[in-house]
Amino acid sequence: MKKKGNAKFNIVDVGSGELINVMYEGDSIRRGETDTFLKTTTELGKKEEFIKVFVKPLLKLSTMLSNSEAWFVTYLIRYTDYTSGVLKDENGNCLTMDRMMDDADLKPSATYNLLKSLCDKGVIAKCKTEGQVYFAMNPYIFMKGRRVSNTLLDIFKNTQWVHVFKEEDKMEEIEE
Repeated sequence: MKKKGNAKFNIVDVGSGELINVMYEGDSIRRGETDTFLKTTTELGKKEEFIKVFVKPLLKLSTMLSNSEAWFVTYLIRYTDYTSGVLKDENGNCLTMDRMMDDADLKPSATYNLLKSLCDKGVIAKCKTEGQVYFAMNPYIFMKGRRVSNTLLDIFKNTQWVHVFKEEDKMEEIEE
């Protein structure tokens, strides 16, 4: 079967020099180790959303947050939007302080204090665009997907969490 488009690589038998196959853009090679891995593992919750949590920052975070802050972060991370990191509800609307207060059954002062403390610690950021206030999760700690918006990285570029990723500072950063 011939594919449309330009061939990228010819696959040739080393011994005979005979053309075995052609690879096109988008093709991939699957090795035996991959087949073994796929046969001996199971993918859980294929249709469930997941959140990526980075280990080094999580270790540091666990020493910095009060119990109520840790609980509130756990509540918030499920609303993290792919790529943007903005906290959004299931309809794509930015999560408001009122919604957080209602869902979490918190008083306005408690909600405000938790948000302020988490912002001060660089776990979340309070942002404002075109008059709308929104909150974003720090992608150096939590994120969805594999890629993140450069704008979001810029928002958190001056937080302590950026430095947790530096290899040479690995253990010193976690212990501080």
